[in-house]
Amino acid sequence: MNFNQLRIFYSVAKNKSVTLAAKELFLTQPAVSIQIHLLEEDYGVKLFNRSGKGITITEEGKLLLSYAERIFNLSDEMEEALWQMKSLDRGRLKIGSSRTIGSYYLPQLFEIFKLKYPHIEIQMDISNSSRVIEGILSLQNDIGFIGIDYFHKNLVLKPFIKERLVLITPTDHELTHKKAISYKDLNGQKMIMREKGSGTMELIKQELIKNKVSVETVMELGSNEAIKRAVEAGLGVSIISNNVVKREKDQGRIKVLHFSSNKDIIRYFYIIYHKDKYLSDLLKAFLHVAREFSDQFHETV
Repeated sequence: MNFNQLRIFYSVAKNKSVTLAAKELFLTQPAVSIQIHLLEEDYGVKLFNRSGKGITITEEGKLLLSYAERIFNLSDEMEEALWQMKSLDRGRLKIGSSRTIGSYYLPQLFEIFKLKYPHIEIQMDISNSSRVIEGILSLQNDIGFIGIDYFHKNLVLKPFIKERLVLITPTDHELTHKKAISYKDLNGQKMIMREKGSGTMELIKQELIKNKVSVETVMELGSNEAIKRAVEAGLGVSIISNNVVKREKDQGRIKVLHFSSNKDIIRYFYIIYHKDKYLSDLLKAFLHVAREFSDQFHETV
């Protein structure tokens, strides 16, 4: 097997089509089919099942695909490393982030970084913390930002920033007269939660269990914006980042209630990367700017 054959196999597997792979690689369909056939003959395995409806990858093909992804990631890493030996005038960062930090904190960090390194391209995928971790472990992304304290033998995890969570309610809710709330005030409340896999949801569930609070989960939503709109519409209450609701609070669209001082819910965000990830000059520069941003972040907790 040579690198070109592996590239052809990778394209067919990703596109699930010989035709699409041929177009992507600027080859003829027979040329692509011949290389796949040669690969299968060399190893004595079937990489794809072929039928009138198209092709599907076999278990052997899935195994080869997992190695191919790692090889091409290493190839990309090699090219980037060589560029970074010259300068930081060009380069690309692939970042995965959980929704809260990606929407409300990282834009400020990126602005500071781009002022120092204007020619660096930043690509960011936003999802929940579980998916961000998957993206780092598979080496699809360079750096991740998550909202859970997560251990894995292949992950490096560093504290980033912390924030206070608050209860938000409709403006006419029964709790709005309180200056501060306790956990017992939440008993029986209709609660709007983040989706499964979210760091926010995991933290809130832990706090409710620890304080023996029983709520009725009426909705699970995949973004803070959707949660705020649902609360504003009177569909329930929610626990959310204090920094996320400043605009709605100032506009009088929702009520923000703080927990009593000894019952504050503090959430921590973390930077993660793969322990085997090559820390290029570009990644080191980004991590340095992130540390400076963290040091200057003034959230009263």
